[in-house]
Amino acid sequence: MKIVLLVTSPGDLMCGVADYTEKLAQAFLDIGAEAVIERPRRWSAGEIARIRRRHHGHGAALHLQYPSLTMGNSLAPAMLPVIEPDVYVTLHEFRLFSLPRKLIFLPYALKARTILFSNEAERDGFHSAFPFGHAPLHVLPIGNNILKVDEVVERRERLVYFGQISRKKGIEIFFDTVADLKRKAAPIDVRMIGAMVEDDGEFRAMVEDRSRDLGVTLRINLPPDDVSRELLAASIALLPFPDGVSDKRGSALACLDHGVTLLTTQSDKTPAWLKQTTLAIADAADASGVVDRLLSGQMERRPAPDILARELKARDWREIARAHLELYERTMR
Repeated sequence: MKIVLLVTSPGDLMCGVADYTEKLAQAFLDIGAEAVIERPRRWSAGEIARIRRRHHGHGAALHLQYPSLTMGNSLAPAMLPVIEPDVYVTLHEFRLFSLPRKLIFLPYALKARTILFSNEAERDGFHSAFPFGHAPLHVLPIGNNILKVDEVVERRERLVYFGQISRKKGIEIFFDTVADLKRKAAPIDVRMIGAMVEDDGEFRAMVEDRSRDLGVTLRINLPPDDVSRELLAASIALLPFPDGVSDKRGSALACLDHGVTLLTTQSDKTPAWLKQTTLAIADAADASGVVDRLLSGQMERRPAPDILARELKARDWREIARAHLELYERTMR
């Protein structure tokens, strides 16, 4: 069987779905499966037909990853299950799609081999939109987008923020927590690791000014191996997502996989395993208090280690690739 992964985002652009696709393709190769990525320059029925002809006769499973950068609002993806019998699709953030974009997937609900989601909430949202659909709906988790480097890194007493540095990420809560820790002279180093994706000059200036005033070391736009080294060297991470942590938060998964104690917000979007393996905080004062108790040894740094080990194994890229392959073989038969 040949697996053809479809994504429109060019490799030189920062796109989470493209990054997911590249790691999945490599995982297929790692377990001995044949996989290629097709990146159509523009999404059209003609381009779909050309891709289909290129892989005709290989028993290919065409697997669309949707959405990705440069795809735009094209209706051409709706044609894929009409002209290709063995088509699969993974819908990333279906709940955020507009109504017209959701309607693109009516043909998939009727004809796709399988429609995949990263969690149950996304799957249930699709079922509510297309309760009459025939296609099986399946959940497979996302993997860690920062792979651990194979080297020994000394872990220090260090608090980090890791992820996109932009508005609506709880950045202000992180800085307020650091300010409170500094007032109490807490014995901990602080770093902010991630990508500055905000074009707003006022926000960027705020991050740079507060980092300088509070002694926060900025580590911006690092390559993945250097990010891994930073996480391996950290002891505590604070990720105060305004809407709560979920299993779609790659930054949270990376912190946990690197052995970092994770302080984060929780909500009704937070699955049970993340509620059990992270330390819940509500605001800066709450976070500062939890850090104090961790530093003094009054709190357990590794809650529910058995549950964490099980969930991290399920999110290993090779395990995810094997689960995809089993799904292809079962549904194509």
